[in-house]
Amino acid sequence: MCFPQNVPSPAENADAPPAAPRPSIFISYASENRDAARLLRDALGECGLDVWYDENELGGGDAWDQKIRRQIRECTYFMPVISAQTEARREGYFRREWRLAVDRSHDMADDAMFLIPAVIDGTTETGARVPEKFLTVQWLRVPGGKATPGLRAVGARLAAGEHLSVPPVSPPPLSQFKRPAAPPPVHAADPHAGALPPMPPFPHKPADRRDNLKYVAEVLWWVLASARLLWARAPKWVRALLIIWFVFAVVLRSCHSSDDDHPSKPEAAKVSVKTEVDKAAEAASLEEAAAKLEKLASDPAAGNLKTGFMKAGAELARAVSKEVADGADWKGQVEVLPFAADPTDPDGRRVADQLFGRVYSLLSQARPAQFKLQAAAQPGADDGALAATARAAGDDFIVAARGLHPASGPEFEVRLVDARGGAAFWTGHYPVEAGSAISLGDQVADGLLGALRDRAAKAPKP
Repeated sequence: MCFPQNVPSPAENADAPPAAPRPSIFISYASENRDAARLLRDALGECGLDVWYDENELGGGDAWDQKIRRQIRECTYFMPVISAQTEARREGYFRREWRLAVDRSHDMADDAMFLIPAVIDGTTETGARVPEKFLTVQWLRVPGGKATPGLRAVGARLAAGEHLSVPPVSPPPLSQFKRPAAPPPVHAADPHAGALPPMPPFPHKPADRRDNLKYVAEVLWWVLASARLLWARAPKWVRALLIIWFVFAVVLRSCHSSDDDHPSKPEAAKVSVKTEVDKAAEAASLEEAAAKLEKLASDPAAGNLKTGFMKAGAELARAVSKEVADGADWKGQVEVLPFAADPTDPDGRRVADQLFGRVYSLLSQARPAQFKLQAAAQPGADDGALAATARAAGDDFIVAARGLHPASGPEFEVRLVDARGGAAFWTGHYPVEAGSAISLGDQVADGLLGALRDRAAKAPKP
């Protein structure tokens, strides 16, 4: 059953007035993750939280089920433990607990912190088999359930009763989680289903030169009609490949033209925050498409026209794949410190928390295995102290930010420090405007990712 820890004895209650109940947290997990859940229980209990935790195997009848439901209704926070095991299981009692917690969250304010998903392995938000509500809050990464600085920082915040959450990253569109619809079945009664439509006959060249203009018009019509028929009957992945190539060609040409027209202006193209995992997946998909096209082109039954189209498509796919994968090869571990602000300024602290939540969420999505939370150092420390903290943790870079109040208005200074060099190799200043925490976080994440890519590009090749 789930029992609160550190319950006072009747004798203690008789001697002292009842103390205010401590915040409680309910840990929900699959039975395969029991060891990791125990580690989470111990770490959160040390932070001062009452941990409600199932000590028994699933079972126990209606009384046990009612107790679980009551505890989910009464707990202060709810922590679902997410892992490869929960992803693999189609059903389990933990999924019922997740739904009960989500139902309760519907009655809460949007900025109230209640759901705190904890990931104990490399599982990512993209495509995860979790309730949609879990995708609207920030996930906590605790490998193996072990106590990390990030877990202790969150536990201390929960024990202090801070119930407001930082703005989460917008959830991925539901369309990417939908399975593609199965193609309609081909019935035996339709022997021509799936066959290419007949090509129009090529026009005959007229004997009379006066009809040459008409002949040219007929040839143009034949080219357009043939192209339309081939496009309509081409496989979807071939059409998608050609569209992607066309879009990339237009965008790249536009960028080059802009650089040529304004050689004296500094480069000002915005770096979009896109996950390196997505870039790698796109590049792999394009390489796979190129391999399929080459295989089809080697078929002896294919005509010369189809073979030429397929070979050209394979070359285009590989070219686009190289463009997609370009710039996504930087390595290294990066620590991110919570953003600092004047402790006497409540508005500044609120903006710093919102900005940090947005930036860290975007960075951890871009490279889940390379960005991690570090709460052991002070964001206002000098570069040498920050570098020493990163080196002690075995990391390569560390990110720190603090709020400033120059004469021009409040702004955040963001520094990217090299752990080995002991100095900041990139610094960004971002003015703070009312209601701009989300867009400001996007700019900071853009700048950090761009600085890391530039650093990798300038590094000497081995």
